[in-house]
Amino acid sequence: MSETTTPPRMPHDEPLEVGEYSMSADELVELLGPRLTAQRRETIDDVLAQRTYHVTTVLDGIYDRGNVSAVIRSAEAFGFQSMHVVESQDHFKEANRVTQGTDKWIDVERYPEPGECVSVLRERGYRIVTTELEASRPIDDIEFDEPTAMVFGNEKDGVSDEMREAADAQCILPIVGFAQSLNISVCAALCLREIFERRRQSGRHGDLTDHEEIVLRALYYIRSIERPERLLRGLLARRTDDAPRDET
Repeated sequence: MSETTTPPRMPHDEPLEVGEYSMSADELVELLGPRLTAQRRETIDDVLAQRTYHVTTVLDGIYDRGNVSAVIRSAEAFGFQSMHVVESQDHFKEANRVTQGTDKWIDVERYPEPGECVSVLRERGYRIVTTELEASRPIDDIEFDEPTAMVFGNEKDGVSDEMREAADAQCILPIVGFAQSLNISVCAALCLREIFERRRQSGRHGDLTDHEEIVLRALYYIRSIERPERLLRGLLARRTDDAPRDET
């Protein structure tokens, strides 16, 4: 694990909230860990070892809910921990139901307009790279040495003007057939796979800080347990009962 970086790119703060309880990540891991099987804990450890906030995915005004869900699945499968979804006002309310289930293991943050998303990305130290049909620079030429937000635009108009103006670079996923473009979910999956392979081959893909890893481990433990609040209530009550008593 790498040392703590600045600025932080994780949207979670300690203490973590589990229903009525507010606890540190360390305490949650200590309490909940024994309630998971050794195999489950090992799987979580393996996933955490390949997680990264270094590259994040941005969906800018995607209309099709199926495409949103597909990109989220691809991002999670390749170890990208964070996702930013920009929705127009007309679609934002409906988009709140898009990622139920599929976003369980990654951080999905949603915004009603591009400017708010851009501000968050800048605060967290990301440069912005948009995917464009007219771009002359292929994704192969883009370096990912610095924290990068990869932006994918909607099915009809591409990225928004506001996101395009904020971009530090533009790139294209080269294709050689008669088709002029790919489905947005396919394009995103191929781009994320390209980034994943390059960073994995260089040994830099799994790069969570100590703080990021312990917080995500706690969150994964919580999400692996049915009714975690109820379990915590019982564990904390038992801890109180087992505490030594003053007999004076």
